[in-house]
Amino acid sequence: MANVLDFVKEGPILFVGCHPDDVEIGCGGLIHKLKNKVPIYIITLSKNKKNPKNQNVLNEHFKSLQILGVNQKNIIIGDFITREFSSSRQNICDFLINYNKKIKPTSVFIHCFDEHQDHQICNSESLRAFRGKTIIQYDVPRSTTYPKPTMFVKLGKKDLDAKIKAISSFKTYKNKNYTSKNLISSISYSVASKLDIPISEAYYPVSVIF
Repeated sequence: MANVLDFVKEGPILFVGCHPDDVEIGCGGLIHKLKNKVPIYIITLSKNKKNPKNQNVLNEHFKSLQILGVNQKNIIIGDFITREFSSSRQNICDFLINYNKKIKPTSVFIHCFDEHQDHQICNSESLRAFRGKTIIQYDVPRSTTYPKPTMFVKLGKKDLDAKIKAISSFKTYKNKNYTSKNLISSISYSVASKLDIPISEAYYPVSVIF
């Protein structure tokens, strides 16, 4: 069984999400697993405050990522408008290219091309912006349409517990089923059960450069 560090090398590692909570849902266990091993950066493209009910979500995002071990100075927040990414796709690409040059990540984790319109744009523009890097796609289960995963990261119970605790920081989304402890746990255990390992997160490599 390969060590995940074989894929991500010495870092820095960049996780790109559209909205606060995306990288936590898709990669929270992995982020916690790697927190003291390599530099970790987060890009979240939208503050997601268009909805007046979401005014606290950015602070919840910072708290959530802090639980996972991410330094706040390594969290980059864009100002793109939720569900309107299609009208800003070149600006999004330029934004990502700019941070690719600044951070110089060895590996980038991005959205799958799924049902959510913002995720689709993020996926397409990330593939343009980070060509030449190891690119691995992650899953946000509520939106997924992607085929069977081909890469699995073995998690410890502490990684899963940290992921659940991090996502529970989003009081704004407390009534959303995709943030429930039971759902997060069941996905992590069910993915792993086919591999005869206890707990796992699933991923979809696009390009792996050693």
